[in-house]
Amino acid sequence: MPECKAALLFGDSIRVGYAETVKEALSDIADAFYPLGNGRNTQYLMTGLYTWSSLCNPEAVDLIHFNCGHWDAAHWNRDPLPLTPIPAYAENLRRIVWEMRKLFPHAKITFAASTPMCPGKEDPLNPRTNEELRAYNEAAREALRGLDVPIDDLWAAASGFSEDAYADFCHFTPEGFRQLGIAAAAFIRKKLSE
Repeated sequence: MPECKAALLFGDSIRVGYAETVKEALSDIADAFYPLGNGRNTQYLMTGLYTWSSLCNPEAVDLIHFNCGHWDAAHWNRDPLPLTPIPAYAENLRRIVWEMRKLFPHAKITFAASTPMCPGKEDPLNPRTNEELRAYNEAAREALRGLDVPIDDLWAAASGFSEDAYADFCHFTPEGFRQLGIAAAAFIRKKLSE
C-alpha cells in the first residue's frame, strides 16, 4: 500500500462546509487535517497559521489547500469600503504563502478561488457582489502568479449551481457543499500525484 500523504485545508466558512467531503474523498491516499473553525479573512488566516501548524507534523505536510476572499471583499456593517482593499488582499496572500513555506517546508501550496454569491440574494449586513468577488479572484491570480501556487477554480465549480444549492446568500446546502468538496478533492488528488 502506498504511503499516505498529508493535506492541510485552511479557509473561511466555505472551506468549513466542504472539508469533511474532501477528507472522505481523499481517505484512500491522504489524511486531511483542518481547523474546525472559520479562517475568516486574510489577516485572521495569516495570524492563525502558527497555531494551526500543530494540527499535524508540519514537516510531513505534502499539500496545503487554502481559500479566503468572501470576508475580505465584504462591506462589513454596510461600510462603503471592503474589509480588505484589493491591494492589501493581494499582499496578504503573498505573505500567507511565504509564512506557509516557512512553517510547512515540504508542502505544495494551492489556493482555492472564492465561490459566487447566490443569484438574487444579498448578505443583509456584510454585502458583496459577484463582480467584486471576480475582482478579488483575479487579484489573487495576479498576486500568486510566479509563486508556484496552482489555483483551484471553485468559482467555476459552483458557477452552475442553482439557487436551490444555496442555504443563504453565499453558503451552500449540504448537497451543494458535497458537490464543492468533490471538486476540491479532485483538484487536490491531482496535485498530490504530480
